[in-house]
Amino acid sequence: MSGSLPDRIDALRLAETGRTLRGRLPLAALTRLAPTLYTPDGEVAVEMSGSKAGRVRTLHGHIVTTLTLVCQRCLEPMTVPIDVQFQLGLVTTEEQAERLPEGLEPLLVTEPTLRLAEVIEDELVLALPIVALHPEGSACAARVPAAVAAVQEPVEPEPRKNPFAVLAQLKNSH
Repeated sequence: MSGSLPDRIDALRLAETGRTLRGRLPLAALTRLAPTLYTPDGEVAVEMSGSKAGRVRTLHGHIVTTLTLVCQRCLEPMTVPIDVQFQLGLVTTEEQAERLPEGLEPLLVTEPTLRLAEVIEDELVLALPIVALHPEGSACAARVPAAVAAVQEPVEPEPRKNPFAVLAQLKNSH
């Protein structure tokens, strides 16, 4: 996959014509994803095709990249390979979205063109791990800062006072 991708695409027309787009997009161009990254260096390789089956228009594609995230255990950078395949059903109304065949995620098209980077960014955000951690058994656990380790130790809760203890004393005194 080489070359640059267009900033905006006519998704409905892409589906009607069955064209395929291939190219690369810099990670720095993904403004919603960039804050979650340790560094936005690198590129995303994208292949996206449109198709139409009856009245259902789709975009399907493949995204490959390596993201540098912050390990939430040791707070050091770590790389996470991402290899995502997606199938989006292009819809112009919510009713159409409800009628999409199983396996298609709806993509609501409300304008003549849409930013290709936003579609790619949505798929990457969905592919992020819930919590970025180095794999078990890595040297990561040995590098955990002392302050973080102290937070992770279990703290015994204080015994709760019974709010009705005063009433029990009054009852027993009579």
